[in-house]
Amino acid sequence: MNLSPENYAEICKQSAFISALVAGFSFAFLGALLVSSLKNRLIDWVLTFSSLSIAGLLICSLAWTLTASRMILYSEGDVVMVPQTFLSLHKTLSFIFVSGFFFFLVTLGLSGWIRSKILGIISTAISLIATIFFIVIIQKFVI
Repeated sequence: MNLSPENYAEICKQSAFISALVAGFSFAFLGALLVSSLKNRLIDWVLTFSSLSIAGLLICSLAWTLTASRMILYSEGDVVMVPQTFLSLHKTLSFIFVSGFFFFLVTLGLSGWIRSKILGIISTAISLIATIFFIVIIQKFVI
């Protein structure tokens, strides 16, 4: 893959934005549950998956942002192609992103069960459908 630093910086910026956006949604959900007076095992699981999602997505967001800034520096120098080290880092970050997004979908699926059985079935079905679409789409780019 022959990418210029400018093009790779743009890819990293967009990836960082998506990671930060999804992490923000997960963080908002985590915050709402933390201040809730509800206490049971299901909420503990939802909090765990939400925390895993936030951690992974924030790592990706930070790493892709730092990579984009490095690529901008490279583009001003004499580097013509992106070094292999950054391409392998991108592959690792993509795996972490997929994992974090999967944990986000699990959180969405479990969240309905907090309110009622019917809402739990609906949220799980929606989450499963979203997971299938996510896998179909992402396998063309990451896997």
